Amino acid sequence: MIYLDHHAAAPAPETVRRAMQEAATVAWANPSSTHAAGRASRRLLEAARDDVAKSIGATAADVVLTGGGTEACNLGIRGLAAGRVRVVTSQVEHPAVAQSVGRLGTEGREVIALSVVEGQPPSPAQLAPHLGPDTLVAVQWVNHETGTVFPIHEYAQACRQHQAHLFVDATQALGKVPVDVGALGADAVAIAAQKIGGPAGAGACWVRRGLELQPLLDGGLQERGRRPGTPDTLSMVGFGAACRSIGDRLAGQPRVTELRDRIEATLVQLGAVPNGRAPRTGTVSNLSFQGWKGPLLAAALDLEGVCLSTGAACSSGLQEPSAVIRAMYPDEQWRAGSAVRISLGIETTERDIETASGAFRQILARGGA
Repeated sequence: MIYLDHHAAAPAPETVRRAMQEAATVAWANPSSTHAAGRASRRLLEAARDDVAKSIGATAADVVLTGGGTEACNLGIRGLAAGRVRVVTSQVEHPAVAQSVGRLGTEGREVIALSVVEGQPPSPAQLAPHLGPDTLVAVQWVNHETGTVFPIHEYAQACRQHQAHLFVDATQALGKVPVDVGALGADAVAIAAQKIGGPAGAGACWVRRGLELQPLLDGGLQERGRRPGTPDTLSMVGFGAACRSIGDRLAGQPRVTELRDRIEATLVQLGAVPNGRAPRTGTVSNLSFQGWKGPLLAAALDLEGVCLSTGAACSSGLQEPSAVIRAMYPDEQWRAGSAVRISLGIETTERDIETASGAFRQILARGGA
């Protein structure tokens, strides 16, 4: 099997699997309990929190552990929305951001979704007229489908100048670009374990110290009252272990980019049209194949042992054209319906790329569907 869907989830390395296996005999206990079993689980949880915090240049006390990236995004956005009458976002956000912002719109906030024509992120100058003390900006750092890198540092500077709050979805940025929340200037940043080889269902939301964060759920006072509910210590141990390997993932990016460029060049020669613009991470190539339907092409590749997707994994069951590509190319709707996403990681090999390229070549030669 050739796995080229790393933007959906990265395979868990041996270090993560081993850390979770070793912790399993202790992590079952409730870390909020004050007895010996609870204290042992709490020590594991806090060690994991510290690892997560170090991976993003944060202090552990400012990291809220969540049940995944989607919850982290919802917490960061809705938690900071109190007192804000306007929310600014983009048209190409992950559903975790887009739908959370959309819900705020149904509750009476003004929602402004900036266009990303041909994959070009909004400039800080386009953002600035909408900013003010009553504004929340909610945007991604790295696009989940195209890898486009948004100018987050410039957005943060504009938000500070206008006293607006900034939430950043960094779930696809962690492990692909250096993340230092202390230097970034955002107010909240969401990350997810499964994008860096950790377990699904583990995430975190960093919140700038001094800000109040309205919890999404009602319940106990876990996570300093910001996220009630018993945390999953075992998953967090895996998250922490994955975060300890962030340096290796960043160091491997040049080789990943070379492999991505290789398969993309081959597919362009076969008639594919790339979607998106630079700057982008080296982990992904989004391509449209005129005359094909993306889901059928992905299914044909799956039969040949090549795993990839047509967009966000959480939307894959819908079998609808990518909303991201549709927003990027409103005058070329065929792109969205025929797009596939090839995403790589440090685990990807040259043989993987050669085999996948050969599978594409055979399938495309049979004609569109």
